[in-house]
Amino acid sequence: MGTRKLLACVVVGAVLACMLAACSDAALFGLIKSKSKAKAAPRQSLIVFPFDKDSESAANVPDEFGKDVAEVLRTTLANSKGYAVMLYKERLMPIQRALADNAVKEQETKSPYFTDKPKADRLADILATDYYLIGSVESYTYDKDKKAVDLALKADLVLTKTGKVMQEFMVGGSAAAGAQAMEEDELRSIAAGKAVEALGEKILSTSSADTKPTAQPKPKPKK
Repeated sequence: MGTRKLLACVVVGAVLACMLAACSDAALFGLIKSKSKAKAAPRQSLIVFPFDKDSESAANVPDEFGKDVAEVLRTTLANSKGYAVMLYKERLMPIQRALADNAVKEQETKSPYFTDKPKADRLADILATDYYLIGSVESYTYDKDKKAVDLALKADLVLTKTGKVMQEFMVGGSAAAGAQAMEEDELRSIAAGKAVEALGEKILSTSSADTKPTAQPKPKPKK
């Protein structure tokens, strides 16, 4: 009896070993699907240049306004799933290294960028970014009597590798004091905030990672 029990245990053990080996091979060759989530697609790098301003239609905009717009836009895009966004600054290490190596001149690192696309192309290439965004304050008006501000922003999303403009954007923003006591700079900030928010939404819509799938209508039951 002892021999039979021992033989039975050996047979059962061999069967279990074969089953474990089969499971291991199946997992190895992908026959058993892993429950782990698929890795998210890597984000594309995007650098935002300070916005220029139209010398005529936006002449009354402060000189630092374009930098402020770019910084607010970078903050707006910070949580993007499709883009890793950075604000262009002359003190960025790759730019400083290029200056030290005489690869670029100091003036070539400064604005304007929107009206000098070859310059933006070169700087974006030095920074090894996937995309870059250049823009301009196209128009700005302040109605002193109505206490109201209107402005428009224009921007281009460019693929660094080819220099091709992938998307062109035009957005506007406005603000009115109404019965409130508000100064022009406050109204300008509010109007700019609205314009940047609209621009951010349009930029995010160009990235598939940030685009929510459209719900498909359910088919109607056949009668």
